[in-house]
Amino acid sequence: MVSINPGQIVYLECLDQRLYAEAIQLAGSVRLWCRPLMLVCNLPYGSRQQQMMIAEAAAKPETCNLDLYDLKTAPDLVWPMDRFKLAFDTDFFALLFYLRIADNNDSEDLAKQHFQHFLHTCWNPGSSNNDASQSSTKLLSIR
Repeated sequence: MVSINPGQIVYLECLDQRLYAEAIQLAGSVRLWCRPLMLVCNLPYGSRQQQMMIAEAAAKPETCNLDLYDLKTAPDLVWPMDRFKLAFDTDFFALLFYLRIADNNDSEDLAKQHFQHFLHTCWNPGSSNNDASQSSTKLLSIR
């Protein structure tokens, strides 16, 4: 298991989506309290292909085919720590910077909808990236 420290950028993958978040604090020994920052959708399946596409998008964000959602108003969440991976900060910050300078306020509701969909899909015991033992645990978000 990867050691995660407060302030690090981490991500969760679920199907064709990746949620980037800032680690806030360890919540017990198996959960991480984090602040969602950005959701990336329409990625290819598989971590290696996803990372390649994100790196390409970071190099040329104005021409990328990914859907990017700024989650600056999304609630914090507490999630099983073993699901998180450490992010490549340079790719993440390039995409987040692009989103923030675009500053499309009309997309805030859409971002919230996609965030909620991501959480429910990722938490669903039937999703391919999920552990069935989590099905009896409640989904918890804070803010």
